[in-house]
Amino acid sequence: MNNVICEHRDKRIHIRMKFAGFKIIFIIALSLMGSVKSEETSEFKIPSNFKPVSYELNLVTHLEDKFMFEGVVGIRMTCVEATDTIVLHSKSLNIDTKSVVVANGGENVIPVSSVSFIPDKELMHVKSTVNFKACDEYVLTIPFTGNLTEEWIGYYIRSYVDKESNQTRWFAVTQFEALGTRKAFPCFDEPEYKATFKIRLGHKKGLTSISNMKFMNQINCPSNSEYVVDEFEESPPMSTHLVAYTVADFVFNEANSEDDQVKYRIICRKELVNQTEFAINLGPKVLKYHEDYFHEKFPLQKQDMAAIPDLSTNSMENWGLATFKENYLLIDLNVAKIDDVYDVGHSITHELAHQWFGNLVTMKWWTDLWLNEGFAEYLGLRGVDFVFPESKYFQVANVKNFLLVLNLDSLQSAHPLSVAIGKPDEIAPISQDPITFAKGPILFHMMNTFLGEDTFKQGIRNYIHEYKFSNAEQDDLWSSLTEEAHRQGTLDKNVTVKQIMDTWTRQTGYPVLNVVRDYSAGTVTLSQERYLSIKSNGTDNKTCWWIPITMTTSGDLNQTNAKFWLNCENNNLTTPLAKDNEWVIYNMQMTVLFRVFYDTRNWMGIICTLNDPTKYETIPTLNRVQLILDSLSFSQVGDMDYEITFQLLKYLKHEIEYTPWLAALSGWRKIDNLLKRTPKHAVFQNNIRDMLSCVYNKFRNMEEKVNGYENIQLQSLVISRACEYQTKDCIQRVLDLFRKWMKSVDPDNNNILPKELKDTIWIRAIQYGGVEEWNFLWGRYQRSNLRSDKDDMIFALGCTSIKSLLLRYLNWLLDDSIIPKEDAYTAFDSVTRNEVGFSVAKEFLYCKISDISEYYQPEGDGLVKYVNYIASQMKTKEELEEFKSFIIKSSGYFKEPDLVINQITETITKNIEWTSKFYNKILQN
Repeated sequence: MNNVICEHRDKRIHIRMKFAGFKIIFIIALSLMGSVKSEETSEFKIPSNFKPVSYELNLVTHLEDKFMFEGVVGIRMTCVEATDTIVLHSKSLNIDTKSVVVANGGENVIPVSSVSFIPDKELMHVKSTVNFKACDEYVLTIPFTGNLTEEWIGYYIRSYVDKESNQTRWFAVTQFEALGTRKAFPCFDEPEYKATFKIRLGHKKGLTSISNMKFMNQINCPSNSEYVVDEFEESPPMSTHLVAYTVADFVFNEANSEDDQVKYRIICRKELVNQTEFAINLGPKVLKYHEDYFHEKFPLQKQDMAAIPDLSTNSMENWGLATFKENYLLIDLNVAKIDDVYDVGHSITHELAHQWFGNLVTMKWWTDLWLNEGFAEYLGLRGVDFVFPESKYFQVANVKNFLLVLNLDSLQSAHPLSVAIGKPDEIAPISQDPITFAKGPILFHMMNTFLGEDTFKQGIRNYIHEYKFSNAEQDDLWSSLTEEAHRQGTLDKNVTVKQIMDTWTRQTGYPVLNVVRDYSAGTVTLSQERYLSIKSNGTDNKTCWWIPITMTTSGDLNQTNAKFWLNCENNNLTTPLAKDNEWVIYNMQMTVLFRVFYDTRNWMGIICTLNDPTKYETIPTLNRVQLILDSLSFSQVGDMDYEITFQLLKYLKHEIEYTPWLAALSGWRKIDNLLKRTPKHAVFQNNIRDMLSCVYNKFRNMEEKVNGYENIQLQSLVISRACEYQTKDCIQRVLDLFRKWMKSVDPDNNNILPKELKDTIWIRAIQYGGVEEWNFLWGRYQRSNLRSDKDDMIFALGCTSIKSLLLRYLNWLLDDSIIPKEDAYTAFDSVTRNEVGFSVAKEFLYCKISDISEYYQPEGDGLVKYVNYIASQMKTKEELEEFKSFIIKSSGYFKEPDLVINQITETITKNIEWTSKFYNKILQN
């Protein structure tokens, strides 16, 4: 049997990030930003002499012929402080400076002495011969033109092939967050400068335009009979990055609604309208859920959700016109996996939460982007539980967030959740960083727990009510929550939410709670320090956190309320604990982000309970998850013998819940990765096969339907890993099903595979099959109309053990007509994880670095992603030196080669340290 194992991608472990791609290098960049704190009142922020009141934007879009737009913007603004210069943002726009006009109250023209630009700061200066007077109102009118580019930011152009006519269709769409609005029209492009927007969009007849607000009427364009102009209602005050519009030939599906309800539509390509049913039914329910949660009516008359064939982000919350990549909004319920269905639901609930938290109340500056995204993610997960109460989706997603944050936040190069933003190029690392989207909801769940549901929700409502149609910052939310907590008596009057939460948002990392029991004295001593996955010289005593202490014991399983707080003032605390308690467990229901390290006797007491099939469930599910995660991690860094960890993990033979298995298999995955391409890999896999055998027997009949979200998740996970580790007949069953599908009539429309297991079947059939199986799946990828299937297929195709196929596949990554850029990263990642593919991928990177670098311009980050995929699979000093030498030789291809070297050094060094410490020990247990 071929021992090549292509690692199954569990993409749901990774948080849904707003921006496409995971730029690992930003973790290093952010750590450097944190060490030299940026001042938010930087030279890159515009002066506050003027405050915009309203915009009138008239824009004509030219598709298919000129690929450009032309328009006029009129900005009504109030002078706050006397000055002779208006400073606003403009980038990559063509402006006839002689046509720029300033009028006082729209009547008296103010003489303009000069119009100038500072390109490196993306600023436009309009200077007058006289001073603008404080408190007076002025109107600045600027005509402009711009090119519709393919840069994925601003107002850009894309195309798709209409399957019915086989013709290319062009469309234009906006993506303004964070700094893209200035590329579409001159404006005050900072979140704090809210204003109303009146938008008119001109376009060729036969196309449709959509914007934030409700359509009012359409008129023929007086200067061109082939064009029409669509007029939209005026918006409430909003930030520029939330403005949105698109011109396309899309169609819409409207939900049934009463006259007084919000008009809710799904907009997409005509051929995908059959995939809108789920979103059109879900959206109105979620809007109502959020209205009730915030106790605030939705402030607009309509809510559009647009599926865009090629969006730069996964989704974007533009007010009244949220945009999504197609697979984050559309889904075919007949063929989609339940995980994909709920993930689409999560995407919708997240963006609709933003309509209040982010749009109605907006951050003052990008430093608080984490707040915006973290709360929308938290409430989005809660929203899925509301719509599908039987799913426990929030609990599962929270565990996946823990998996990600516990890993990334334990690095020396991690950064605080709240990072001061000064320069424009500091925004992107935050907006593309998974910590922003994963740690935030964990902390909001923690607050909801220690404040109580009623206090937390009312504090959020107070915040929304006080700052609606305005801007706020982190401390404003903390004040609202503190006031409500003091009013309801759920927080000591001497303690504020800011005191507590600053330790979690402004400090790097998370703590480990050290638990040391004195069994003879009947006491327990608690202390904390920062947890690091690579030990530094000495202990980090500078950081400490406000930790709410919850616990349970073998003698009293109901001690779940916070007994006290551990903080800097009482960071070494001894309290009584009954001598006869076999064990104590802290952090009930895993609601707070920290690890817990127990003494050996306590661990052994826990292990005895876990390994008793009649008692293990007395330890709550989420605490079993934490025990698994912590024991594996402590063993990995050398704080605990693997022997103890493996004794604990033996209990899994009678575990029947999904999240503990997810935790264990994720931890084993790290070990498995480090043993790849070594003589002991097969032995380790044999051990895991034994562990999986009992739960695999429950699901081995792959065609038997399983009900319930968590059961389906468990089946999918177990079958995936059982086949990965060649458990019993798993591979043969997969191959039989795949080959049966190959022989079916019309396989594209008649996929006979169990839909929840499709991705696993594809991966193993390609891994253990031959050229015929590979070519068959490649054909299905090319014909598929379901984005989630295409994602899984492109990954599976990289799992073959046939080198000639891998080499051809890698070369196709540099041809957008064969494999789109958005799929190329997934394909390369897949090949690097493949034991046979790793060396092929590495040689491809070495030989094709010039082509890869050129192909990913102007974005420029594709090469860094490829480098990090390779580095993650390396684990020897020789590999590190070889790769560093390669980066140094190729430094001209990287914007910041030193950051790249730092990142790969930390990644590979971590692998080297583990290998040197444990390679010869782990399989003796």
